[in-house]
Amino acid sequence: MSNQQREQALFQFRFLRCYGLLHFIACCVLGRAERTEDVIERCRLKASGTPARFEYEGAFRSWLLRVLIDEAVVVLRRSQEEEQGYDTLGQRGDPIPQSPAR
Repeated sequence: MSNQQREQALFQFRFLRCYGLLHFIACCVLGRAERTEDVIERCRLKASGTPARFEYEGAFRSWLLRVLIDEAVVVLRRSQEEEQGYDTLGQRGDPIPQSPAR
């Protein structure tokens, strides 16, 4: 097994140990569980692409939670912009016209 494969296996092991906490925090930040798995997967992909060495488990967990919260905030902002009628690129567009109440 190569050094890179060992590091990837260690990352997966550590990530799975934190999964319950990640799920709980994602549900709290998002307010509902519908997009939780998507945010956790985005977090896993982003974190696995960053070679990070931590001397102890707590530092890894803290760093991973920060990545998760950042990803959850991005998802929240996008969904709020879509609900308000803005485009998903983060640029303000014209709001979706509302039909007059009759």
